[in-house]
Amino acid sequence: MGALLCLAGCASREPSALDVYREQQEKQAMIQQKQDEIDRANRPTQPALVLSMIRQAQDQGRWFASLAYIEAYRQQFGETPELARLRADALRLTGQPRAAEAAYRGLLGGAQAGSGWRGLGLLAGARGDYAQAADDLAKAAAAYPTDALVLSDLGYARLRAGDTAGARVPLGQAAELDPANAKVIGNLALLLLCEGDAAGAERAMTQAALSPEARAGVLRLADEMRSSASVAVVDSRSSRPVVRAVDAAGRPVGETAAAPGNAPGHASSAADPAPVSALFGLQPLMDRFGAMAPATQP
Repeated sequence: MGALLCLAGCASREPSALDVYREQQEKQAMIQQKQDEIDRANRPTQPALVLSMIRQAQDQGRWFASLAYIEAYRQQFGETPELARLRADALRLTGQPRAAEAAYRGLLGGAQAGSGWRGLGLLAGARGDYAQAADDLAKAAAAYPTDALVLSDLGYARLRAGDTAGARVPLGQAAELDPANAKVIGNLALLLLCEGDAAGAERAMTQAALSPEARAGVLRLADEMRSSASVAVVDSRSSRPVVRAVDAAGRPVGETAAAPGNAPGHASSAADPAPVSALFGLQPLMDRFGAMAPATQP
């Protein structure tokens, strides 16, 4: 009888501290296991981590380092279209134009074709072949019609090739798509200066808060383009500009001065290219740059 009472008492006693500790450990282990599963599901894969390192290096201007990361990625995980684009950009910006051109041409048949054409256009511009640059960048803009930087590059290439009229639309589009981008507004200001609208260029550069160095660069380039001994015009039989010599008055050699007003030989205003500020929404854009300068201001 005493033995039975002892057994009953033992069976009804409270859990020991050791039992409680073990139970808490089991619950904690289950919670940690669930958290580990969530972390594994949300954690980027190793290829994604390496790609992130490549992009970060390029964003920081560490192009040589990005090439090292790219090579490591290729050895471990193989080639991807995005990696090929990143590599082509890195080759161009580390002074390897031949290798970069081959890499960009390798993109033309796939999903990164637009990037390939842009890279080829930038390479052409870097060697001073602005007509070829404009052709290539036009194909890039067709692939990326809302990319402000591509449009700005296209407008700049056309402007440098002498196709001022052809530069208006892409530069206007770029400026309205990304009005805070200093490079985009710098190119627009260059166009305005080339068209004689110094006040508009000044307002654009002021509202975009261009640095003194950037302003000086725009003004210097505009002066160089105006003082050039030749001007590029668009041949009616080709979309590519051709270069013709001009005289001191800016007229193609062999042509006589056109009479002012309605005199014979003067083209009608409908045939003359309109100022850039009056085309394709650029007047509202310039309004956003600020009020027009007072008439008394030089």
